[in-house]
Amino acid sequence: MNTMTDTLTLSGTGQLPPRPITILVAALGGEGGGVLAEWIVETAIAQGLPVQATSVPGVAQRTGATSYYIEMLPVPGSAPGTRAPVFCLAPTAGQLDLVISSELLETARALERGLPDPARTLLISSTSRFLTLAEKSRMGDGRYDGERVLGAARVLSREALFFDMGAESAAARTVLSSVMFGAIAAGGVLPLAREACEATVGRGGASARASLE
Repeated sequence: MNTMTDTLTLSGTGQLPPRPITILVAALGGEGGGVLAEWIVETAIAQGLPVQATSVPGVAQRTGATSYYIEMLPVPGSAPGTRAPVFCLAPTAGQLDLVISSELLETARALERGLPDPARTLLISSTSRFLTLAEKSRMGDGRYDGERVLGAARVLSREALFFDMGAESAAARTVLSSVMFGAIAAGGVLPLAREACEATVGRGGASARASLE
């Protein structure tokens, strides 16, 4: 489990910090999930927000599915009355503010684990599919019914937003992580300014222009 942290100096008041914002990113191998997590962390640090990210790689099927878990305080570490937070290393069921998934069945996995909360979680998911081995091996059409996932997501989250991330990334000639970062920035859950997000992506070298689009 990899961890990226930003150190926060204790303030003189010793008051408890505000509740961290919690984010879960679910992505398949090769979709840039690690880059996306780094973008979120770098943007938070640039705004002075204490932040931590962990990742759990998967090796089962469909090129492996990796979960990235991020916690950040919504106020700068230098704010009066703020002391060093102790962040969790893994998501807790019902304690997530944002769940974003690059593939519909990965969304189903998060729902199955009870991670989103109907009163708290904004869920953003791609409608695109990357078929599992079980789906491919069945006779005839063995695809899982995606409508069941869509219906469950709307019931089990505060708000569920769906769109084809694969089509959006192809149209912009960029990687999927760029589309996911744009969706996160527009979701309104994180205290990250658009300018700060664009500045982080803009440091990406030759691919920065496509990512910004």
